[in-house]
Amino acid sequence: MAHNLYDERLVTRKPAWHKLGKVFGEDTKLTATQAMEMADMMFGIEKYPQIVKLDDGTELDTGSFAVVREPTSTDNKHEVLATVGKEWTPIQARDLGRMIDPISENFPVESAGALGKGEKIFLSLDASESKIAGEDHHLYWLVTDARDGTSGLTIAFTPVRVVCQNTLITGMRSSKVSINLKHNKSIQNDTEFYLDIFRDMAKTKEQVVTAMNTLTNNVLEKKAVDSIITYAYKDASRPTRLKLSDGVRADDVDVNAWTRILAHRKDELEEFDKRTQRKDAVKNVAYERLDIFNQQFGHFANTPWAVYNSVVEAEDYRRGHNGNNDAPASSTALFGDRAKTKARAFSKALEYAK
Repeated sequence: MAHNLYDERLVTRKPAWHKLGKVFGEDTKLTATQAMEMADMMFGIEKYPQIVKLDDGTELDTGSFAVVREPTSTDNKHEVLATVGKEWTPIQARDLGRMIDPISENFPVESAGALGKGEKIFLSLDASESKIAGEDHHLYWLVTDARDGTSGLTIAFTPVRVVCQNTLITGMRSSKVSINLKHNKSIQNDTEFYLDIFRDMAKTKEQVVTAMNTLTNNVLEKKAVDSIITYAYKDASRPTRLKLSDGVRADDVDVNAWTRILAHRKDELEEFDKRTQRKDAVKNVAYERLDIFNQQFGHFANTPWAVYNSVVEAEDYRRGHNGNNDAPASSTALFGDRAKTKARAFSKALEYAK
């Protein structure tokens, strides 16, 4: 099913469009822990070494680990969710609930659920309405945790109410600001630090809305527009193997080694050229999106807000489309290179805001 969640693993304050899940009602206030318990999300996850047994009985440690979900009230067997590395450290749902509970008085729980077999869990909190760029936006804090190794714990500021996988992806793509925490060994020790971030959400929301609104206050000349987009799409760095071999000469190594170096350099240069071309292509998409934005919202044309949104649009729609620029990208738009590109665009746009 498109929503990719079990009926028993979704609770919402208001009925969802797909009619799934348990509706606890707009007049009922739940803590994060209560909502997660109602959605059967309090299952534990553990990491176990993956051992390969050969035909002769020899056991080999692969160095990888399986992420195993314990049985739940709606699924009474263990499930393997992912294969991860040694450093990957889980966050237990009970700890996540405890972290969010203190702020649910100011930000009511809107929805909570688990996707698939529990590979991803999410919780959204109602952050009320705010005016951004002259328009009313109902805003939510979206908290997600991936237990399948694809990402970490994410706190995102989004205008999308999350009630299924499709809206989870949309909400993550639409997020204006996010905090991403990696699943490494320090994450458990830093729980109190992250709790402080949650407790400071009200102040953070005001700062975010104020920062966004400053982006609409002045019209930029082309040089400034180019500066923001160029900074967002900074040149790809040369691969390490190319850098290491840049100074090697034929006289420095034997013939066979030189032949191998040339072959490797050829492959690396081809891949580097492809990456550069892809980046240039997306950069052009950003300019195309800016033209569209300027036509649709003439009163914000060529403002830092318009330029920033053009980069966000280009990044959110640039992959997984097989030639169709309007097909949505996956939730990975919040992570990795795309997230960094959007962050660079936002920080540079703020430099031109008044």
